[in-house]
Amino acid sequence: MEVSYYHITDLNRIGKEEDYVPYLYDPQNGWAVDRSNILSDRLFGYDGDQIGSTDMQDRIKEITQTEAEELINAL
Repeated sequence: MEVSYYHITDLNRIGKEEDYVPYLYDPQNGWAVDRSNILSDRLFGYDGDQIGSTDMQDRIKEITQTEAEELINAL
């Protein structure tokens, strides 16, 4: 099982992709499937008109599990 963690910088949210399923961390409810495609849109650079927008891709940073845990604890 492969898990990648991300910091969505423009929204200050933590996301993860586990076996190709995107999740967002919610401080009240924990990890939930990203049904709004917030994580995927930034990974693919989708800005509503096209895929590959570097402006959207610049809004996300891949981080380690430890960094994700630190950011979650700071929420």
